[in-house]
Amino acid sequence: MTISKISKILASTTLLAGISFGAFAAENASGVAEHLSMLVETTKAAQTAATGGDKDGCVSNIKQAIQHYKELTGAPNGKPMQDAMKLMKEAKEDCSNGNTAEAASKLTGVIQVEQKIQAENSR
Repeated sequence: MTISKISKILASTTLLAGISFGAFAAENASGVAEHLSMLVETTKAAQTAATGGDKDGCVSNIKQAIQHYKELTGAPNGKPMQDAMKLMKEAKEDCSNGNTAEAASKLTGVIQVEQKIQAENSR
């Protein structure tokens, strides 16, 4: 067996283990709360980058935020969050096109929704 083949097998195994752990973590209340917190943090980082005119930082943080969103299950993943994620994807497009001021404005609304959901989820 070549080293290349061994590396591919190890990478696949690591990826599957990571996916399994991530999916497991969000299936309980503490996992959901953790991903919700990371979602808010990365969205704030995206907004900060957009405000500073850093389109690459904005896009990168939005991609991370979307990954955290995908881990949410239950009530935090309802209609208000889905609408906020549509707005986040629009902001990602704005950042990609260099319109960081518009993206920063949209992300402000997204953060407000996320924080409201986070507060409701922590009760």
